[in-house]
Amino acid sequence: MSFLDADSFTFDGQNSDSYNLMMCWIDETANVSANGLRRSVNSGETNHVRLKTNNYGVSFEGNIEFSFYVIKKDETPFTRQESMAVNRWLTGSTVPRALYFNDNAVPSLHYYAVCTEIEDKVILEHQAKKLVFKTNSPFGFTDPVEKRFLVAGGEVFSIDNLADTVSGVFYPRILLAARGTDAVVIENMSDRKSVTFRLGLIPPDTSGNRSILVDSAQMKLLDLNDGSRLIPFHEVGWTTQYSSYVSSNDTYMETIYWLRLIRGTNTIRITGDCEVTFIFEFPRKAGCL
Repeated sequence: MSFLDADSFTFDGQNSDSYNLMMCWIDETANVSANGLRRSVNSGETNHVRLKTNNYGVSFEGNIEFSFYVIKKDETPFTRQESMAVNRWLTGSTVPRALYFNDNAVPSLHYYAVCTEIEDKVILEHQAKKLVFKTNSPFGFTDPVEKRFLVAGGEVFSIDNLADTVSGVFYPRILLAARGTDAVVIENMSDRKSVTFRLGLIPPDTSGNRSILVDSAQMKLLDLNDGSRLIPFHEVGWTTQYSSYVSSNDTYMETIYWLRLIRGTNTIRITGDCEVTFIFEFPRKAGCL
């Protein structure tokens, strides 16, 4: 199953069924060429002494793009009000939003896209709209999954990295909530690195919890008790005197470590009284199918 088999889609939280729409392809073959699977080799040049090029990895030639038609389920023409409502929905956002195709395929995948083209057409007496969605990645993504751990003093647990990246490295988001604890240390024993958070300067909520969101991929910290305020690093103790203990090799790190998951199973140790939620949205090299 793929988006070619879907008869509806969800974009920016709204389903096409709400607009009485049905996906279709009219009088032409579905365009699946821009599927994000094309790569080019980054290489040097050959000369009279270098008979083989030096390769420096690969680059994706483009992100995934979707192109398909929609018609009304009853195949009647769009009224002006109906057309305006569909156009308003699809062009309401200027930044990528979640795009799902309701194809019942497993695993369920979604993409982040902007609708860049809406073209009204009449083909074989059917009034249709041709839609083009351009994504911000050559990857599709699995549905977000959360793993929550309540830690009292210290806990060790395992997390599987299911990402399809070339290096196998994946950077999760981490929701950290602590109350009355001096410091929280999150260590990836498999990566032999750790990061320490001191939350004394973070304002508590009404329950006394100090909550931050750690976005490792974007390398930023957000204060969830203060409208997702961007947190200066010194407020969590990341100063020139910073250090973080690593139990797996009995040493200290003096550089900031944005927690990551390496390929395979990762053993995580958390020290401190807190609740930690790991949020995963694994990339999948699925193309547009």
